[in-house]
Amino acid sequence: MVYHDNSTRAAVVVLKAIGKPNHEITGLTGVEKRTINSIYARAIERGFDPGLRPLQLEDKHLEDAHRSGRPSKRRVLREEGFRKTKPTRKPGLTKQMREERYRWCLEHVDWTLEDWKNVIWSDETSVVLNYRRGGYRIWRKADEAFVRSCIRERWKGYSEFMFWGCFSYDKKGPCHCWTPETNKEKEAATTWIDELNEKLEPIKKAEWELENGIRRLDLRNKPGRQPQWRWNKRTGKLSRRDGSGIDWYRYQTVILLPKLIPFAKECKANRPRTVV
Repeated sequence: MVYHDNSTRAAVVVLKAIGKPNHEITGLTGVEKRTINSIYARAIERGFDPGLRPLQLEDKHLEDAHRSGRPSKRRVLREEGFRKTKPTRKPGLTKQMREERYRWCLEHVDWTLEDWKNVIWSDETSVVLNYRRGGYRIWRKADEAFVRSCIRERWKGYSEFMFWGCFSYDKKGPCHCWTPETNKEKEAATTWIDELNEKLEPIKKAEWELENGIRRLDLRNKPGRQPQWRWNKRTGKLSRRDGSGIDWYRYQTVILLPKLIPFAKECKANRPRTVV
């Protein structure tokens, strides 16, 4: 349907009111005959009197009626600052995680910019080659749907890896691209952890005996089973988790000792209060 502004509608109503036939009005205004009758009838419904002289034509006789439904709701929402968009994706947080983050925020709420300059930030993320996160939008014509530059290709085989990096206020830190752990590296890790556990066990056992002895001072010689020392994860034995992920051992030997700590020392030379 062709849209006509209020000035054109006013001309149609006036010409129709003074007795001009539709074909003349069409020639003068360019409005079709069917539309002329619709505009004139709507003006009369809204209070226009064609027999009154001089003619009294008001805006309310010509303006479009109020549209209810989605267009109006959408306009109201936009006026209030709302926009239709995709929900933000973030890892889920348990109640304990939220409480811990809230306490951390309260502890640092009074930090100044100079305080934050002393912080080294580090994180890791998954990277997929030839892939970009988020929605894709392109400009193309209707007949370009299958043009190569307008297609987002999907591959059965792709390369994905974990990327770690760090930085401070005015320094770029080291980075690392994680690769799958080889069998040789796993064997070396097992040997190193076993040797370290041999050194840790007597130390942890002495701590356990001292703590357990103090705890049982007021028990006297009550009957029952006596506590027995067991060397396991609960008492301090080091072990690696199952699976192919990045655990504490890989993080310590690949990131913490050779990369992050030297970078922290470098930052500390300029900012003595540097924290990681």
